[in-house]
Formats: sequence, structure tokens, C-alpha cells
Amino acid sequence: MSKMNKGFFIDVQGTLIDDINREPIDGAVKFIDYLNDKNIPYVVITNNTKEKSDLFLEGLKDKGLDIKNYIDPFSILKQTVRNKKVAAFGTDKFLEVLKQLGYELDFDNFEALIVSINQDYTNEDYAKMIDCAFKTDTLVGMHGTSTYSKAGKRYPGVGAIMSMIKFAVNKDYEVVGKPSLSFYDKARELTSLDFKDITVISDDMIGDLIGALKLNMEACLVLSGKVRTEEEVISTLKKEEIPKNICKDMSEVLELLKKGEI
Repeated sequence: MSKMNKGFFIDVQGTLIDDINREPIDGAVKFIDYLNDKNIPYVVITNNTKEKSDLFLEGLKDKGLDIKNYIDPFSILKQTVRNKKVAAFGTDKFLEVLKQLGYELDFDNFEALIVSINQDYTNEDYAKMIDCAFKTDTLVGMHGTSTYSKAGKRYPGVGAIMSMIKFAVNKDYEVVGKPSLSFYDKARELTSLDFKDITVISDDMIGDLIGALKLNMEACLVLSGKVRTEEEVISTLKKEEIPKNICKDMSEVLELLKKGEI
């Protein structure tokens, strides 16, 4: 086993996988292989809501990412939403997975509102979300992303949408995936490490890394996804929110790791 008393949480989209071509980003495969070879604890943490967990992980492995530990919001959804009747918004694939997990979509008699991402949301969809939010006190975002990238464009993430709903109806909401404590703690259990010994690597400063810093984890921002330049985010951060490392992509992160600088 490695003598290094540290480990990593690693994001997927924009960090390991390119948002446009859906292929591994430079250094991604080598980084995972290095962790496996050196027995360094890690968990790949993703906000996947497209496919069932096992299928999504299988797809990543098919791209050459030999991932040993993995977690996504579906892994812990049932712990957060125990009610079976839900009003849910997202892509057709997301809604189908909910049904496979045993949830019943019911916009008349529901006990929880669940929101995921969908590139094609309209103002009518937002109006329906707000209407549903007035009818229940259980508001749930599948994750807390600030934005997400698709085909080079940036769209409102679930965190941004849930913030809008909260402002509209004056009700708090829960987050299932990143950056919730329950999600990070579930991932931490897979490493047997304390939060202070874990570095989170992600392209989402607002949706992933600020939450990690609040839990005393280290943060490494990569500029291979939704954040394109360092200047885009640094000027918006408080001093304690500035990540320890900012890297072009996973190839630079790997070099830092080999040097013992991360």
C-alpha cells in the first residue's frame, strides 16, 4: 500500500471527460492509472443523472478509465427522497432512471419536487417547477452545479435553477449530489480518510470546490471544462475560497502529484 496519507475526489465532465467530444482529457487516463498503480485512495465523483450508475461507470471504463471507486447522486437518492410519488424535471433519460429506481411521476399528488438538468428547459418548465414548489416542502436538486457545458456553451446548472426556485417560493431545498455533505461523506467513507487529507479536482469552482473547502478539503481547479480562464473565477472568490492549485488539465495535475506538490 502507498505510504501517502492522502487521497482524491475526481470530477468527470470537464475534468476527466471533455464536454464537447466526450473523450478523455489529456492526462486523465494516466492519472487514474497512476493512482491505481500507487494504491492512492480516490473516488470518482460525478453528478451523472443521465444513466443508471452502473451503466455510466461502464461507459467511463470503456473509454479507458480504469476506475475502482465511483459515486453519483443516484447512489444516495433513496436516502434523501423516500417518498415514491414525485414531480420530477429533467431529460427523458433522467426520468426513465427515476422510474427504474421505483419512483412514480405524479404532478397532481406528489410529495417531493426533484430537479435535474435539461438543456431544453423553457420558461413554461420553470413556471411548472415553481408551481410544484408551492405545493410541497420537499424541494430537491440532484446536484448543486453552477453551470454545465454542452457543445461549448454554458447553461444554468441545477444549483442555479434551485436558487431561482428558492427565491421564488421562499423555501429551502436539499442537494443530493455535489457539494452536499451527505454526498461528500459517502465518498469519504470509500477512502477511509479524513476530509483534511482529501483533494478535490474539478472544473466547477462554485458547484464543487467551494463546498469542498468548507469541509476542510483541498481544492484543485482544472481549466479543461466550464471555467476557461483563471480570471473568470478568481476575482469572484473570497481569500479562503481560492484553490491551492489551478491546472490546465489532468496532465498538469499528474505532474504535481509526481512531484509531491499536491
